[in-house]
Amino acid sequence: MVRALDLQQIIDPPEEVIDAAADGDLVMFVGAGTSMLVDLPSWGSFASQALDDLRQAKLLNYSEIEQLKTLDPRKQLSIARIIAEDNGQSLDLAKFFVGKKDGGSIYKALNAIGCTCVTTNYDELLAPQYKKTGDSSAVPTTGARVSDKGDILPNLLDKPGTVIHIHGAAGNPATMIVTTQDYLLHYDDPNVQEFLSELFTKKTVVFIGYGLEEAEILEHILRRGGATERSDRRRFAIQGYFRSQEPLYQKLHRYYEKSFGVELLGFLRDHRDYHCQIGIIEHWSRTLQVREPTLASDAELLAEVFPDG
Repeated sequence: MVRALDLQQIIDPPEEVIDAAADGDLVMFVGAGTSMLVDLPSWGSFASQALDDLRQAKLLNYSEIEQLKTLDPRKQLSIARIIAEDNGQSLDLAKFFVGKKDGGSIYKALNAIGCTCVTTNYDELLAPQYKKTGDSSAVPTTGARVSDKGDILPNLLDKPGTVIHIHGAAGNPATMIVTTQDYLLHYDDPNVQEFLSELFTKKTVVFIGYGLEEAEILEHILRRGGATERSDRRRFAIQGYFRSQEPLYQKLHRYYEKSFGVELLGFLRDHRDYHCQIGIIEHWSRTLQVREPTLASDAELLAEVFPDG
């Protein structure tokens, strides 16, 4: 029987993650669990606020809202948008994610790592500071921020400091992927599929902010990106569990390993709950040394593009 790692309060970065950072191959994949640490809405509260906007516009009443709340948040948001459109109203969903300037300790730590970040979050608190070394000095630089699916290209993964909003960003509301139909169309897009395939094939990926509540989103992304079991350790997910959930953690550890080639790195929630992630990422930001991809990586890419060159 394969035994998972014990739950810990502080998790050391795996050697594969340390090496990937040094080789320019590390990508942090950031979910809603991080933005909730700075009081941005969860999926459930996001949907509730959208429905309440419709109530204030007299398009829903309290009874109808209570009935809709029995559905999952994505269905609630889909129905909210349909009701608004049917009544000639605009539904401003971006407003719930803009205006917050301070990302708190978790974003400060994530930004200090400086590697490329992919996120399903709409907020723009991720701003990795890649420290480009030259002339014996390190100059912090901020990469591009991309949210339009037409601009989500695999070459961005080789540019430390870049933030790729795979579900769109509040700063560009037209790009926000919210409803069920949005998701189906988005993940059928060849651009998005190629990007995810390159990500899970070529890079070492660490998921953070995808707890049990966000498991459906995480698994959908992994499936659409073709993530399967692999012999090397290239995919990791930082997830929190109570000590009483250790048997569940052990089973999910094996499930993600066999299904998607993802190793769960479990932290203990009993004492600091999800805020334990802050200490973990602060530790990683002091440990990881992010560099740009090596010349060897560039040569491999050219060989793929021009196989007869």
